[in-house]
Amino acid sequence: MCGIAGIMRFTDGDVDAGRVRAMLTHLRHRGPDGEGVAEYERCALIHTRLSIIDLLSGTQPMKIPAAPGSGQRTSEGRGELCLVFNGEIYNHRALRALLEARGHRFTSDHSDTEVLLYGYREWGTELPKHLHGMFAFAIWDAVRGALFLARDRVGKKPLYFRRSASEISFASLIATLVQGAPRDERPTINGYAMLRLLRLGYTGRRSLLNGIEEVPAAHWMLVEADGGIRQQRYWQPPPISRTSTSLGAVSATREVIAESVAERLEADVSLGCFLSGGIDSSVVAALAQQELNKRGGDALQTFSVAIPSFGYDESPHARAVAKHIGSNHRELTAQPGGDIIDDLRTLIALSGEPTADSSILPTYWLSQTTRQHVKAVLSGDGGDELFGGYDRYRAMRICQRHGWWLGAMPSFLLRSAEPRSMRTRMRRLIEAARRRDPAQRYQRMMQLFDEDAIRSLGYAFPDDADLGDARMPDWPDETDPVHAAMRWDLLNYLPHDLLRKVDRASMAVSLEVRCPLLGTAVCDLAGHLPHAVLMPGGRAKHLLRRVGADLLPRSIVQRPKRGFAIPIGQWFRDNLRRPLVEQLRCGALASLGFNEQTIGQLASDHFDGSADHGHRLFALLMLSLWAQWLTTSTAAA
Repeated sequence: MCGIAGIMRFTDGDVDAGRVRAMLTHLRHRGPDGEGVAEYERCALIHTRLSIIDLLSGTQPMKIPAAPGSGQRTSEGRGELCLVFNGEIYNHRALRALLEARGHRFTSDHSDTEVLLYGYREWGTELPKHLHGMFAFAIWDAVRGALFLARDRVGKKPLYFRRSASEISFASLIATLVQGAPRDERPTINGYAMLRLLRLGYTGRRSLLNGIEEVPAAHWMLVEADGGIRQQRYWQPPPISRTSTSLGAVSATREVIAESVAERLEADVSLGCFLSGGIDSSVVAALAQQELNKRGGDALQTFSVAIPSFGYDESPHARAVAKHIGSNHRELTAQPGGDIIDDLRTLIALSGEPTADSSILPTYWLSQTTRQHVKAVLSGDGGDELFGGYDRYRAMRICQRHGWWLGAMPSFLLRSAEPRSMRTRMRRLIEAARRRDPAQRYQRMMQLFDEDAIRSLGYAFPDDADLGDARMPDWPDETDPVHAAMRWDLLNYLPHDLLRKVDRASMAVSLEVRCPLLGTAVCDLAGHLPHAVLMPGGRAKHLLRRVGADLLPRSIVQRPKRGFAIPIGQWFRDNLRRPLVEQLRCGALASLGFNEQTIGQLASDHFDGSADHGHRLFALLMLSLWAQWLTTSTAAA
């Protein structure tokens, strides 16, 4: 796990060394164990290393020399290849054996980095299809003068780029690109990305800064010497079966998850597991402990966070799982305090983009505690999207069957200041049912600010931006709305919100997080099964619960999903009220063009209990902190 960056020029001339140093400095938190720069006439590659596998010979940037004589099979061009890589390739040993059989000679013992270089020499742009793991990497072909970028199937590892007429730069983080931007350029805000942030709580492929985009998950990009770019998707989620039954589904699912967990236990450093007490992380932890027992290893180290608030604390369940499987368990208690704003400033400065997902805070705190004991952890991320864990999937099914009468109910009678109450959930269901289009229904369930609220904020969006009840971006072409919602989450909500949050929070403290439930075989199997098998009768994660039935206590298998969250709305009324008000009134949001009077009214309504705007106020708080960071960063440049 590492930080990567680079600059490639399309015209003659060396890359600015000052910009390279600035990018390297910013990335050091992602790789405290080593760093390096490879400089060519028109390209520089930058790497900071967090050593997990092959501690002695995995130094990067890594190079291999020009291919030997004509007996060597090669891909597109012959010459020195240089690579910077962030992530882990879990099938690297099998690929190494295959490449050795085809005549490639390795110098390392078990470096997955070296496998990527010889894999590119062998397969060229087809390389990503062969890889199972989490990855973002760049390969410079020194003879051809071309740059190859690639990203893993579901977007576990980040990769951003910025292209101009004279160059392309890339990095693991938006903030790294800002730090390494040309001195005479000042970033401007992308209004379309701002609209998506306000609607959904996160941006999509386009960042909040014009010109900075994300290489999409499951894509590669080839940048030619003249600046021409080819981009291609190399993996699609499998088509959903219309005929599969539950026969054999439990054993097949357990087998692929167990194999995925076993693959992710390979490390040359200490390794643990996040454990919330929910079914996802509990199944992962149980299978990991079983595998360690087979190998004669020590007890798995598990980590959880206790949130002392009714309806949010899952720590007793995590302790029950840890006791059942025999892990060595540690627990952190999350308490609101004055340093929360400082923590958010840190996360903004490292990532370069705000998020409305307040669970980034407990993820960051848990990562800090975990990093004191291990360098890598397993997590249960992906279980909800693949196995049907969200209530909104059942809500989509209900709207499909009963929307004609639900939409006629008066939702204003169900107002509540408690975001997790049944009244709040029923109100969202009714408001969603009033939309006929499934995509609009789902947006209504997911949205942060609705159309009227967005208009009242006063931001100057582009003239052609659709401020109305627009269709969800990239809505899948599925006739079944439940299938469509699950597929949309897998391709949008998971990579753009959840996985970004986990990467930014964990790598802020140099902790690697591995996701067994997002292994290729697991995604292919679960993505193929219809929701009648995954969640029959709307029962959330029924198939995954059956997998956990003989691994976990019955109370854990049967308990409903809680979700990893903090009572941010309550904290804003109590300990965090003053710092929230001070930040919202500091003028940063006004500098972006937002209406401070509207924002003040949102805060007042929240404080007096007439509404719960905790989620929205957190988003505005993060935007305010981001605006301050942007001003400071560009002024310093």
